[in-house]
Amino acid sequence: MNFLIDSPYKKYIYILFAICFSVLVYRAFNVSVYDSGRARNQIYGDGYSDINTISSAKFFLDSGFTQTVFLPVHDYYPNLIQTKAYTHYPALPNILTGLYAVVFNSVSEPVLRIIPMLLAIIFFFLIFKVLHQITQNHQQTLVGGASILLACYYICWADNLHQHLYGEMLKWIYVSLLFAYYFKPKRNKLYFIPMWVIMLLQVNISFEQPVYLGILTLAFSVLFDRKIFSYETITAGLFVGIGFGLHIYQNAIYFGGWDLAIKDLKEAFLFRSAGVETAGQIAEDEFGLSSYWQIPFTWFNRMERFYMFPGWAFVIIAYWVFVELKANNKKMYKVLLALFFASVAWSFFMAQHAYIHTFTNKHFAVFYALIMGMGLPMFYQKMKGAYLQKQRVGFVFYLLLATYMFAMFITQQVIPVFIQFGIAYKGV
Repeated sequence: MNFLIDSPYKKYIYILFAICFSVLVYRAFNVSVYDSGRARNQIYGDGYSDINTISSAKFFLDSGFTQTVFLPVHDYYPNLIQTKAYTHYPALPNILTGLYAVVFNSVSEPVLRIIPMLLAIIFFFLIFKVLHQITQNHQQTLVGGASILLACYYICWADNLHQHLYGEMLKWIYVSLLFAYYFKPKRNKLYFIPMWVIMLLQVNISFEQPVYLGILTLAFSVLFDRKIFSYETITAGLFVGIGFGLHIYQNAIYFGGWDLAIKDLKEAFLFRSAGVETAGQIAEDEFGLSSYWQIPFTWFNRMERFYMFPGWAFVIIAYWVFVELKANNKKMYKVLLALFFASVAWSFFMAQHAYIHTFTNKHFAVFYALIMGMGLPMFYQKMKGAYLQKQRVGFVFYLLLATYMFAMFITQQVIPVFIQFGIAYKGV
């Protein structure tokens, strides 16, 4: 954390931590997962998945892990005679929560959140570390970090019991390692050892993050080396395959054969990618061919629900940043391109899932933070310059844009996240 010691803004980072973590802790102890229709409604936390994770923890505490081959059990009640494992999703978050339940001998929500909350502290400072590693600019690090930490992305999700906290933390670490690998004077292939481990873990945490990391690795290889097939892409793909194979093997043991395990995941893939309804997979909302055209608009329409500033203002600021970097910093321009491709990858790989779930906007986090970290100071200078040079039309445009951003921050973040579902939360 040398960047924090040297940073002229370190006191502001600690103030941000006090603000964000105070609300986060308050929510962790007061906002129950069982308020999944309102205060943890897949925008302000994934109450639905957390309920299922707690259900699995209860089952593991009562019956052990081996009865379902470590697979989670949804809708579990102690007096239920028959239990059915959930096989469509990786099991590691449920296993970890089950271990917390065994260690603490409790399935209380605050108790199960002890370890995630400790990880959330690390995650907070990790975000600043990675941003500074990439930008080498303390001001951009502070602004970029604040743009995602003073918002739903961190405050409502960092106490998550399911896949989001684990997946996002490991994603930022992978981005840091990949950046270091490509930007060191001499590439050290040993960097890929922890990255392979992260790939194995990610595939067993969620299927979302390996797609992000795989596309990011491919994009770096193409943009910096002009290679699709390289040591970096082939080995990353290999460990995604190994991790996915472990999950299928786990399912095959549970089902008693490979055929049923493959059929089960094939049906889940068809549903989540194209909205094809299959046995046990019923559409939560209508999804058809016309929905594909709406996906790019959902990226930006959802940003103000997840981050500090609205998506359509983000598009303008991103344009300024890309123009500046293309002219003066080609390496960083390529980094941001790679991050953009990774951010949108899930929308094409699992279109139905991305279309239905607002929280999939989390994939923009690193890209968003870097754009805002570089772009907001640029925006300020443009606005200041227009004012000093008496460019009335330009200044009015910047003033309206700033007003729009501030209004959306207040209405979409401060009121719901900090107040309504934060310190003034009244329960279900």
